[in-house]
Amino acid sequence: MSKPKIRLSITTRLDTTRWEFGKQVLEAFCETDPRLVPEYFDNVEAIKKQFNGIAACEEYWAPEVVMDAGSYGRTFTKWNSMWRRVKAVKSRGEIHHTLVNQRGQLHLGWLTFDADGDKKVDWAGLFHRLCVLAQPKFATLHLFTDIETRRGAFGAAVETDIAANDFITGPHGVTLEKRGIPNLAWATFFGEDYAAEVDMQKLCAQGFEVEAIGQGFLVTLTPKLFDVAENFALLSARRTMLKKLFRPGLFGLAEEPAAVPPTT
Repeated sequence: MSKPKIRLSITTRLDTTRWEFGKQVLEAFCETDPRLVPEYFDNVEAIKKQFNGIAACEEYWAPEVVMDAGSYGRTFTKWNSMWRRVKAVKSRGEIHHTLVNQRGQLHLGWLTFDADGDKKVDWAGLFHRLCVLAQPKFATLHLFTDIETRRGAFGAAVETDIAANDFITGPHGVTLEKRGIPNLAWATFFGEDYAAEVDMQKLCAQGFEVEAIGQGFLVTLTPKLFDVAENFALLSARRTMLKKLFRPGLFGLAEEPAAVPPTT
């Protein structure tokens, strides 16, 4: 069995290109745990530039580049940035910046972060802080194991496979628009129009932890994130129960995977 992996995904309409926003994002990681301080920070996939403190990242957070926009000619846009660690806790983060295209259409910003599942890190605290900062449209924090990432875990249908992939990667703005919410994560933030889906009183009455943050709600399934790896049966039962408190069809994945992957 492979090691559990953290996946954090946040979509937001805030202007992520602002350095003040970027500075606070990096502060959230660095102040949560010294082992989340980046070792490398860059604008290209290799991510080879040495991290020399948060202030030094300003020029790399959202550099302006010229792009060929076809019939629209050349256009200026802000380039994404990414960071990584190769030591414990091994991790990789990336920000796809908020963008208004040539047609005036808004593309949501998307912050993603993957890391080894270290129990000593306050992942829930980090996610909470980022939700307060980013005021997400939608956001998830989950610990993934082989139970949910194995092929066909949620079913064999093509639509199910697509929804499972959306769940594992974390849904970005286009995914949410086209296919909706794939699944409930251990912690799920419902913001903007999704907040109307949350009946806080009803969820709390069933023992779920629900916190109002800004105009949205942060909902968690169990007391501890690592229940996903250590007591998946509990996680699965709570997720099944919670889905029944939402309107039918809201989530792309209807079935739960077996707690023990089948042997081959």
